[in-house]
Amino acid sequence: MRSLSKTFVVTVGLLLIGVLSSSVRANDSHKLIGSFTLSQPTQWNNAMLPAGDYTFSVTRSLEHPNVLSVHGAKQGFTMLFVSQSARETCQKGALKVAVQNENRVVTSLDLPGFHLNFNNRQSASEREEQLAKTPATSEQVAVHVATN
Repeated sequence: MRSLSKTFVVTVGLLLIGVLSSSVRANDSHKLIGSFTLSQPTQWNNAMLPAGDYTFSVTRSLEHPNVLSVHGAKQGFTMLFVSQSARETCQKGALKVAVQNENRVVTSLDLPGFHLNFNNRQSASEREEQLAKTPATSEQVAVHVATN
């Protein structure tokens, strides 16, 4: 009988450890969902997004790679990213776009709690050459984040 009670205690203990660890893992993941509208065709990393309405989701996790998915009626992409900086002061979402002549390129994304920079695929000499011809300006596109 004593052996049975030890087995029972060990079994219940293991069950509790499994339940508690799975709930901790579920809390380590955070998902943001939102939308934005591009008024002009815009390059975002390797994707050229036509003007239109887009939805996005950002999944951040301690155990798995962070994922950004952007989808529109005609174009979309999914990319992995490394969290860059937590911004506790950032309460509104914004997509920052560099504009030079008719070219628009997404340079960063601000969402509640963090900020992401995106690399411009031009070499430094190409950027300097273009900047000498026409200085770049920037636009900010409003990003609407769904509340949980």
